[in-house]
Amino acid sequence: MLALIIAAFICYSYFWSILEWGIIGVVVYGLYRFVTALVASQDQQPRKPHSSFRPSPFLAESDDPLQTLTDEAPYEGAVIEEVDDALENEATLKVGKEGELRVDRILNRVAMDHLTDVYLEDERGLTQIDHIAKMAWGLVVIETKTYGGFISGTRNYQVWKQSFRLVGSNKYYLFQNPVCQNFRHLAAVRHVTGLKDHVSSIVVFAGSAHTSRRVHNQIVRVNHLKTAMRQRPTTDYLLDWKRDAAWDALKRHAHANRGRAAEHREQLKRHTQ
Repeated sequence: MLALIIAAFICYSYFWSILEWGIIGVVVYGLYRFVTALVASQDQQPRKPHSSFRPSPFLAESDDPLQTLTDEAPYEGAVIEEVDDALENEATLKVGKEGELRVDRILNRVAMDHLTDVYLEDERGLTQIDHIAKMAWGLVVIETKTYGGFISGTRNYQVWKQSFRLVGSNKYYLFQNPVCQNFRHLAAVRHVTGLKDHVSSIVVFAGSAHTSRRVHNQIVRVNHLKTAMRQRPTTDYLLDWKRDAAWDALKRHAHANRGRAAEHREQLKRHTQ
């Protein structure tokens, strides 16, 4: 009889403890469901676009094209200046090198091998290439641009334009379409290596520039470069020995043309005069 009384007392004591912990558990679970539902409802709401713009290449990249910027020639009466390349914000060489270093670090992780700041010569003369990457399926020729402002196309597919309208400038800068510029680099790589279909082109934007739809569809943002590099192009299979032989030829030519940067700059000056 005593044993039954003791057992009943113990069960009674544990009952209230279990009940207390059960109530606590229900409250905690309810708070968890409330918070998760609140977060989910916020994620489903449309995000408002940023209304302010500060032209600096060190801002985060804009992944979306600017819908209000049209791919047309500058309006009649606009102030226009033709330049060899789009103006980098603050017009410093350091900014351009920052973008190229970012690309270089990505290639260190995704490419079998790669070359940076390469000078090659073919029947058209000397040309400079920012990066060439060796991938399992062939070679990728990369042109890196560190732009600020707004980049859009024109009626002439070989010409793009840059503007800084949201910061009060009414001047347009016309420059060579970097996709067309990289075609020249492709030709040099194909001439040196003998490869044709297994040499592809990527133009990387590493700055803060917003873009029009046309430009957006032709470039890769630097923060998406790793994914773009891992997408195998739809080409026939390339034998490993052919790829390796082409890469060895490319390295020999790149090594032979080291130190020709000044000559290349003079060549560009003659062509622009």
